[in-house]
Amino acid sequence: MRLYGISGIQQFIRNHIEMAKRFERFVQASDHFEIPVKPALGLVCFRLKGSNELNKEFMKAINDSGKVHLLGTQLRDQYVLRMAVASEQAKESDIDVTWKVISSIAEAIMEKRNP
Repeated sequence: MRLYGISGIQQFIRNHIEMAKRFERFVQASDHFEIPVKPALGLVCFRLKGSNELNKEFMKAINDSGKVHLLGTQLRDQYVLRMAVASEQAKESDIDVTWKVISSIAEAIMEKRNP
């Protein structure tokens, strides 16, 4: 609080919400994905359309790339990936790079499953 002040913290939160919305728009624009729950603050839960096993494989491939790290969770009966904007230094370009990594890995997985 002392470092940023109330208005600084408010701006920080607003920026993270906007970056999460940017990521959400990328996900919504793709036919391969779904968003099973409304994003909250800087958190977007998403998944590939398909089985829980497919999504676990997808998350492992993303994390194994070493370029992006995501966490997954069980949401009701669906396994979802969690993209959280949390870094103080996060920028829109980071969201763009993250999406490029995620979408290219998704394409590779889908192509492998449906040659």
